[in-house]
Amino acid sequence: MNGSEFPAVGGEEQVELHAAEAEAQEAPSADHDVAMAYADLPAMRAALEAVEPLDMCGRTRVVKWLVEVLGVDVGPGKNATAVVAGSAAMSGVRSAAISSGEGEISPREFISQKKPDSLVERVACLAYYLTRHRSNAYFKTADIVDLNTEAAARRFGNPSRDVDNADRQSGYIVSAGNGNKQLTVRGEAVVAALPDRDAVKAALIEHPYKVRRTRESSGKKNVEREGGNGE
Repeated sequence: MNGSEFPAVGGEEQVELHAAEAEAQEAPSADHDVAMAYADLPAMRAALEAVEPLDMCGRTRVVKWLVEVLGVDVGPGKNATAVVAGSAAMSGVRSAAISSGEGEISPREFISQKKPDSLVERVACLAYYLTRHRSNAYFKTADIVDLNTEAAARRFGNPSRDVDNADRQSGYIVSAGNGNKQLTVRGEAVVAALPDRDAVKAALIEHPYKVRRTRESSGKKNVEREGGNGE
């Protein structure tokens, strides 16, 4: 076999070969991809918390708007729905980062970002954090108090009353039996909307709640009615 049996590599072929080698050298490694994914986690988490309460139509509208405003190239033939569905490809890296503690927001940072302006909102934020960041869907008042201390937030004057108000008066949490509480859809939507007060108002309208009367308040009203009728 002699060299004449093979075409000579030169001219355009050499340029293409050098370009391919350069591209291979510049291609990011798997470790680099993982590092970049970790760096993106705070933004991904904030986006996820904002759109997760929405249905698929709402998520699609939000993602489509972001793609258009930011001028993101999602590739030929892809639409907003495909982007939403394709985001699941990052779930493995995201889960690994959260389980390793990298990129995880602390209770103090979370409360600082959400800026609750009432005790019941703070209870809801703490309940949200327990549910989403501690995988603790069922919690007691003591858990709320402990997390509040960890967040370096102002102490509750009467934790039992404040937690009960977040339940009965606001509908942000609800009883789950055996002294446990859990976050409601309404509470989740409100926390996701914070600190945007207009978004909070919209969340409250979208998830209405009828205040539950306590036996004591109901009894007082009955006494007032009886007294009024006797006069």
